[in-house]
Amino acid sequence: MTSLTRAQKIATVILFAIIVFFCLFRLTESPPFTFDEGWAVQIASNIAHAGIDGTQFTPSTMEHVPIVAIGYPLLYPLALWFKLFGAGVMQARLFMMLYMLGLAVVSFVFVRKTFGNREALAALAILATFPPLYAFGKPVFGEIPVLFWLMTMLLCFRYALSATRHRRLLLVLAGASAGLCVATKPMALVLLPVLVVGAVIVLRRRQASWKELAIVTVSALVPIIAWILVNFHDAGSLAHIADFYSNPSALTNKAAAFWASATFLVTTPGSLFGLGLLAMWLVGVIVRCAKKIAVPMEEWMALLFALIVLASFMTHYADARYLVPLQILSILFMPHSLSVILSALPKLRTNERARGYIFGTVIGLLTVGGLYQLSAKSYVAESYGSTLTHDMQAYFAAVPTTTKVLFYNATNAIPFFAGRDFYQRMVVFEKWQFGSDYAPLVKAHIPDMLVINSLSKADQQVSLTGYTQTAQLGKMVIYTRMTK
Repeated sequence: MTSLTRAQKIATVILFAIIVFFCLFRLTESPPFTFDEGWAVQIASNIAHAGIDGTQFTPSTMEHVPIVAIGYPLLYPLALWFKLFGAGVMQARLFMMLYMLGLAVVSFVFVRKTFGNREALAALAILATFPPLYAFGKPVFGEIPVLFWLMTMLLCFRYALSATRHRRLLLVLAGASAGLCVATKPMALVLLPVLVVGAVIVLRRRQASWKELAIVTVSALVPIIAWILVNFHDAGSLAHIADFYSNPSALTNKAAAFWASATFLVTTPGSLFGLGLLAMWLVGVIVRCAKKIAVPMEEWMALLFALIVLASFMTHYADARYLVPLQILSILFMPHSLSVILSALPKLRTNERARGYIFGTVIGLLTVGGLYQLSAKSYVAESYGSTLTHDMQAYFAAVPTTTKVLFYNATNAIPFFAGRDFYQRMVVFEKWQFGSDYAPLVKAHIPDMLVINSLSKADQQVSLTGYTQTAQLGKMVIYTRMTK
């Protein structure tokens, strides 16, 4: 790994400064504080202050929900962070900033060691100006932590397979990172078959022994077993959990979902961008295979992971968030493939200066385009002027802590309410139901306040007689019980 030149060092500092700036810019407002993030913050806060990995559903009931979308590698460190610095949206997003910077650092080092300084800077430039990095990295979601552990695993493998000293330690760290990746979010379960493929490759290339693979396997199993024990220790029905993990979006027509996802892929700019980079990455791999140039085992693993994520996306409810791992992996590996493709073109094969000019132009255009979108035209940019988090904080600060509140699909409101005398109900995709019964509570006028985000079809039939609408915060409607 050659040293960075002075100009490259300056460029690296500037790019990391860009990441820090956009991480901090409108930290609590952009992107909006939503359902999934609110649930994660609520659980981490309960772990920090009550020592319970659970969700409060009644003033006296806090239950562990095994189908929460993120695992202990994210929730438990966040709980410790809350213990040290207090719980809140700002604290949670500052914590996520550490994961984002960690991903950028690990990815930069990996690409630099594997492909070189130019490719590493190119990948970092595109990543630093990639809007979804901030749209889905600042909130407490699992995609960026999954990528952090994945890239840490690949980096440890990279060092281990070329090392003579500390080789076993590096293999242990690679295995542990793989296990933490899987335990962070259910989508990372696709890493398990990827690891098998990686093992086959290193055995065929004689880069590792069976004993060394056993070390990796045991190291990976420890955090995975811990995840099973922590997350499913009090599971009431394994069949219910299996049903959720096999169909979390509660799809009843998977053929229609497939075509909806396919349409999403070819009609939205972000997905087209990711597919374009993935295609370039694939072409670069094919060119190297045709020329009998060895493709690093770590790249094969990353590529297979990205392709399985894409296949999985086609069988789930279309959400841009699920494509982030594919997009970021394509960003990291595309620059080297671009270099390979340019070197393979007959007219450019012997013209290094022309190749460099074209390479720089492509990377420059992608970076400038990303910076424009990040600044003015993207999901994250659309909420730069939002005040929803401030408004929720101000509203609930004025609500007495003794107020009995029922939160319905409003997990993102709970962190702003200082009281503990509240009920909670969640109905997701009309199928997954958790928490307090809505109808009996409302009919008996037990809650003083109702905070409703979206009602299920059945609960829409319940009369709100005795309650009057007093406020609206974003999509949340707030009703207050009328005095008799």
